[in-house]
Amino acid sequence: MNKSNTYQCIRAGASWLVSWWTAFVLSVVFCMFGMGGTGVLADTVETRQIMLQFQNARLNKLVLHQPQLMTFLSGVGSGALNANVTDNHGTVTFSSGVKRRLWLRANGQWGENGLRKNAYGFGSMGVHTYMSQTFVVGGMIEADYLSQEGPASDREGLGAMAGSYFLARSTNHPLFFEGRLLHGRASDDVQLSDGSKGRPDTRRGLAQLRMSGNLRYGVTTIFPSILASYVTENASYLAHGPHAQHGIRLRQVKMGLDFRHTLRRTNGALFVLKGGGALSSSSLRTYKSDPWTTLNQRSGSGRLKLGVSYSTGAGGTVAIDSFVDGLGTTSSQNYGLKAGFDIRF
Repeated sequence: MNKSNTYQCIRAGASWLVSWWTAFVLSVVFCMFGMGGTGVLADTVETRQIMLQFQNARLNKLVLHQPQLMTFLSGVGSGALNANVTDNHGTVTFSSGVKRRLWLRANGQWGENGLRKNAYGFGSMGVHTYMSQTFVVGGMIEADYLSQEGPASDREGLGAMAGSYFLARSTNHPLFFEGRLLHGRASDDVQLSDGSKGRPDTRRGLAQLRMSGNLRYGVTTIFPSILASYVTENASYLAHGPHAQHGIRLRQVKMGLDFRHTLRRTNGALFVLKGGGALSSSSLRTYKSDPWTTLNQRSGSGRLKLGVSYSTGAGGTVAIDSFVDGLGTTSSQNYGLKAGFDIRF
């Protein structure tokens, strides 16, 4: 890449960061003071269908980018700023340190794929207090932005939420628990190439519970994890009369259980057996919608993995790992096997 292209990429990234931070502040004000607009009715069934698809994409991204806050109790982690900018794509992530009670998280990505342009940004900030060494309560605000531009339609959405969270740690084992409850508003805008458009006034809510950690039983360590998320959006359209509404609910549950079993031999060699499994389930439902814009989806899958590693006293390590993914799905399953050897001298 020449100097001119590098300068343009850095300039584009800086411009995007400024725009996103401005949008974050404005959307937080929009959420905190309830500055909702008047919804405009989607002119066609196609527009309403695209609106539901757009909401579905936003809800999945909203759940995916929720910040993990257990590090404030575990103390593991540090502040970081990472950026990767090319001609047509870019990603930026930022996180403050875990030793401070006032924290910030932000990430964004943008890019072009043929005639389509996509951009997404998420930012959150919060403050908490330590009720004890094993229990934390706090409040947080967050905002998200999604833009999708294409030859057939342009979609753009901006939303914000505020609420409370808690963190807890078991006194007997390094098990961590995290929960949050948020409520806010959003503004979505969809416009087709033929002029049809939809701009509803949307209220949203999010609840999430998380558990992770490890349980040690002699030479065996178990790593359980649970993540349950529930998100709802209720959109209202105003068109020369009573409000027309439609809502969308997204439920996601992910559970995992891994293990690590270590055996030491008398000659100093180390043999480790490791593996585990994971299950995920997702359900998307619409309500208060007409039959032409109903969007109901349900999916689930499983994953199994198993591996061994053998380390010699001379510094050599042999590792073999295998996995099977996509269990319980109608699509084809994925599986793989990997072997590696490493020696240090």
